Amino acid sequence: MNQTPLAPMGVGKLLDRSFSVYRQHFSAFFLMALIWFGPFLLLQQFMMVDIGSMPFLLQDSEGSDFWEVLGNRFIGQEEMLTDNIGLLLAYLFLVIPLLTLVGYPQLLSVATLLTQASIKGEPLRLKDAMKQALGRFWPLVGSTVVYGLIAIGIMLGFFLVCLMLFFLLAFTLGGSFDAFKGIGNEANPIFMVLMFIFSYFVFIIGSILVPGYFLLRWGFYMPVVLFEGDGIGIAKSWSLTKGNFWRLIGLFLVVSLLYSIFSGGVQALVTGTMGMSMVAQLLLILLGCLLVPWMSIVYALAYFDLVVRKEGTDLQFMLSKQVTEESVTSNELGTPHE
Repeated sequence: MNQTPLAPMGVGKLLDRSFSVYRQHFSAFFLMALIWFGPFLLLQQFMMVDIGSMPFLLQDSEGSDFWEVLGNRFIGQEEMLTDNIGLLLAYLFLVIPLLTLVGYPQLLSVATLLTQASIKGEPLRLKDAMKQALGRFWPLVGSTVVYGLIAIGIMLGFFLVCLMLFFLLAFTLGGSFDAFKGIGNEANPIFMVLMFIFSYFVFIIGSILVPGYFLLRWGFYMPVVLFEGDGIGIAKSWSLTKGNFWRLIGLFLVVSLLYSIFSGGVQALVTGTMGMSMVAQLLLILLGCLLVPWMSIVYALAYFDLVVRKEGTDLQFMLSKQVTEESVTSNELGTPHE
């Protein structure tokens, strides 16, 4: 097998490499997604939509335009969840935890192992990769629980700080909370709209730069646990991502944008043309299984890129240190004694 050397990559080259890996080994990655992601998507569809009242192929949308059909999908989902609180609770407290603690860790781990095999030019054996990932099942679950608790704590703390700053700013600019609520002040509606827009953008940008900073720096714990068995992997992830935050945040913003554009466009097209039919729901499940492997490959390549950068830096430091020591030794040997 030919081995393609992995050198430090920029965002564009890393994305290009991810497309290449996925294209060359599409069947293995797609089957992986069907096994570890497909059942959760299928279960989600059964719990969030009324399958019994769906047509098989096409929904009768005569007299309705594209956007009306698209809107009816979300209205139908909302009514379904409102009328079935038990299903909503089961989804929140059963499906999401299983997906978070089992589905995603195993999916990312298998994708990382398959990507590693592709980089090394080795044959991709999905069965072996799944077996190796399952061998680290409980460490991956435990690490994900710790990471999740940290993420919840950071997000809650950030939200509370933003809320306090928002009311403090509103109180300062409005003069009092009564003025902020709109009592006896004609300018309050405009003030509230401006405050909402300003607060929204501050919150979004702050979420990326503050919680996003820590979550991204710790976010490569899975490959560390998978390959090295180093505790929960958070400390090693922090070390690997040192000095790479802006490059990584740029990468995942681009990936998220591409995913949103493609996924949203296909979902709108399928729903707008086929409505809430069974075939449409199956197509959306397949769409999810098509896109998730690509994002997993990007994650795996980003990890290997970090390892190459870190090991390259460490190697350069060791070589520099070795040259310095040899130079010092040579000078000492060459200096005549008095």
